[in-house]
Amino acid sequence: MKRRVVVTGIGILSSIGNTVAEFSQNLKAGICGKEKEEHSIVGGYEFPPIFPLKKFDPRAYKTHLLDPFIQYAVAAAEQAVTDARFDLSAADPYSISLSVSSSKGGVHSLDRFKGRLLKNPSAILGARMYTSAVPNFADQWIARRLKIQGPAKCYVAACATGTVAIIQGFRMVSEGQAEYCLAGATDASMTPLMLGGYQNMKALASRDLRPFDKRRDGFLIGEGAGVVFLETLESAKARGARIYGEISEAAYGQDSKQPIHFDFEEHALSSTLKLLMEKTGLTAKEIDYINLHGTGTKHGDLYETLELKEALGQDAYKIPMSSTKGATGHVLGATGAVEIIATLLGIKEGFIPPTVGLEEKEPACDLDYTPGKARSATIGNAIKVSMGFGGQVAAVLLRKI
Repeated sequence: MKRRVVVTGIGILSSIGNTVAEFSQNLKAGICGKEKEEHSIVGGYEFPPIFPLKKFDPRAYKTHLLDPFIQYAVAAAEQAVTDARFDLSAADPYSISLSVSSSKGGVHSLDRFKGRLLKNPSAILGARMYTSAVPNFADQWIARRLKIQGPAKCYVAACATGTVAIIQGFRMVSEGQAEYCLAGATDASMTPLMLGGYQNMKALASRDLRPFDKRRDGFLIGEGAGVVFLETLESAKARGARIYGEISEAAYGQDSKQPIHFDFEEHALSSTLKLLMEKTGLTAKEIDYINLHGTGTKHGDLYETLELKEALGQDAYKIPMSSTKGATGHVLGATGAVEIIATLLGIKEGFIPPTVGLEEKEPACDLDYTPGKARSATIGNAIKVSMGFGGQVAAVLLRKI
């Protein structure tokens, strides 16, 4: 029998806050974490503005020699445990699992070590590069720091990675593979190679990230991590833990046409939403909020809008929705985890997160995207949808307890 799984702890690092309280306050206020300058200089090259972390000190976690993607993961995981008020030393270390992922791993380390390795081929240097670059080493470092010995998973699904990681953590606890789980994702992709790649793909905006706005012209890169602490509802009640929300069910989909754009005829997103609703028995009228992928690209935002109408019919117009990327930037592999956290805070604190940057709605994108500032609301059922290059689609249902 599947067990009910709830979120009792949150760890967050983002351009709008490095604590739950700061993140929530700035999210509600519609704060944008983008740099003020018209251009950012990364590695000596000029790029459109970025959404960097502010005032993060990895020395506080003794991870300053590691790749930033590992630094962020460790910090967010420790935050989540503290926020859950969970005593790791009193728990069986084999009962605690990990599902913390990254879509690319340590691209900073690859950039930093490549020249040194070419000049001086070395097994030691190669090992250092490897252990700082592979996505699953975030799990390994968290386990080492927190003395966790339960099962660990690392699923990679491009920009849906964070959502998939939390879904898989939910599955482990629900199915009894573990009693507890730290689940989420991390991303640190602000290197010339990654930014140059996105720019040459014409995916980056020139200056502003404007989801669903008629002037939108692409996304801008953010960095950070989001990790949640998962346990059974029974465990949370027994501990008297604060509950942010329940993870109820999830569904996956796939678009096989081509690696970057989703095809309007394959209906990968609407099929995934319909599957999730079928599995849960949820009707469109019972959905109180949807956190969208909403990257600010011309094609992506239109595709998402049309697919929501395909899945939900006329009820799509009555459901408050938003993309939080205008606040945090597109955090790539970690973006789904950050946005699940935004949704959970909306459920717990009673607000619809806003779509920052949306000022002039695209006529074809005509749903309720909550522009500008948060809106007070009671959220009983919320859906988070994520999509990623390679045709990855994931949707998860979050519920108020």
